[in-house]
Amino acid sequence: MATPRHQHSLVQALGVVPTFASLDDEALLTVIGESVNLFWESGAIVFESGSPADGLYVVLSGGVRIVDDAGNETTRLGPGQFFGEFSLLLGQPHNRTVVAAQDSELLVIPRESFQRLLDTNKALAAAVEQTIAQRAAVNALDADAGG
Repeated sequence: MATPRHQHSLVQALGVVPTFASLDDEALLTVIGESVNLFWESGAIVFESGSPADGLYVVLSGGVRIVDDAGNETTRLGPGQFFGEFSLLLGQPHNRTVVAAQDSELLVIPRESFQRLLDTNKALAAAVEQTIAQRAAVNALDADAGG
């Protein structure tokens, strides 16, 4: 009879995030070791448009609203989704403001750690690239529609 396998709760949480799902427990523990969990109360600003890109954010619980400079919500993200990657990978300031839609716990992977993870883990790099391509396609459709 096999011994039940125990996983760190953050390994379990990250393991269901599609971008991180292909990583083994050791790789997930590396991500966790490079990150910090932070809590934002409902209505708190996670980061503002124009602020420097400092990390990749993964929603563990709660949710966030992404708003444009006019204050219009463009996207709402929940557990298992991430944000901040465009600015991070392009080395540009954020072009949107992110606000906690409800009390939220976010896993934050600092810029340097995230880049190191991408450089050393091809599966993670491929998954992030795929998500970015999907979001870029959606953003292009929104721009064509005047959104």
